[in-house]
Amino acid sequence: MEIKEILYNSIDNHSKYIVSDIAQGKSSEVIETICKECKKQLGELEGNKSEILGTFAEGLMHYLLTTALIPSQRKITFNDVYVDISIPDVKILGISPQDALIISFPKTNDASTIKNRLTEFTKIQPNKENIWFVLENEIDIGTRIYAINNKESFSFSNIINDIIGFLTNKKQSKLKLFGI
Repeated sequence: MEIKEILYNSIDNHSKYIVSDIAQGKSSEVIETICKECKKQLGELEGNKSEILGTFAEGLMHYLLTTALIPSQRKITFNDVYVDISIPDVKILGISPQDALIISFPKTNDASTIKNRLTEFTKIQPNKENIWFVLENEIDIGTRIYAINNKESFSFSNIINDIIGFLTNKKQSKLKLFGI
């Protein structure tokens, strides 16, 4: 089974409740349930585990961002820097970086590789607190890490709630969310 098949089989099993759970602020439970359900099958796949989990997490994020109607741009290059996800978009990132997030899925747990990506991102996002990485395991590189294998405060399961919290304080994002 491929990563996408594993992910979408699990999403299909929970699709009746995903939207209402996110609307009720229960996205962490949704993410935790889907991750738990998929980890055994993902663990049986051959290949680099960080890459497999990173690809899975990125696919889940794309689905959840769309489902939660969170404005984002995905898989784009901005000022010669490749970005996995920009919230709300690179236009805001360019004119008001304090109001934009970059989320990266490096698909490795190699600290030097991730630090190099962080340095690259600071060229377009000077606010390090607005650069978030999703990794297999937590490492300390001086910015926020959402670990797929962590159940603490920056567990991957909390990322949608944290994005919503971030956007709540941003005037232009509120307007986009309501189509104004």
